[in-house]
Amino acid sequence: MIDISMLDKFKDAYLELLKQRAGKELDMDNIYLEKDYSIVESIDSGIRNLNVTIELFFNAKENNDELAMQAALLRISTFLSGIYGVFYQTTEDIDSFFKLPNDISFPEDYKIPEHYNYPIK
Repeated sequence: MIDISMLDKFKDAYLELLKQRAGKELDMDNIYLEKDYSIVESIDSGIRNLNVTIELFFNAKENNDELAMQAALLRISTFLSGIYGVFYQTTEDIDSFFKLPNDISFPEDYKIPEHYNYPIK
């Protein structure tokens, strides 16, 4: 099972950092993430709807019901787009951090220090 529980905690910490760094220059109308918005609930709802609709597709396919299969496929596409959209918009918001003025340039050869025990190289 995939654990996405850290996404909301990350979102809150990120928004706090973004507001702190951007100050008055931050236009929250251009930011998708909000304090009261739950990334986890949004993804969870999308996945639940997706799974129910996949079951509909299986049933329609088993019954050779072409219209129900097409309807299910359209909805599956919609739910997948919604889930993708959550990640896409979150990525866009993260990218806004890198558009802020910064005195420190990020070195090409930077390596995360060993003491963080970060397993991905």
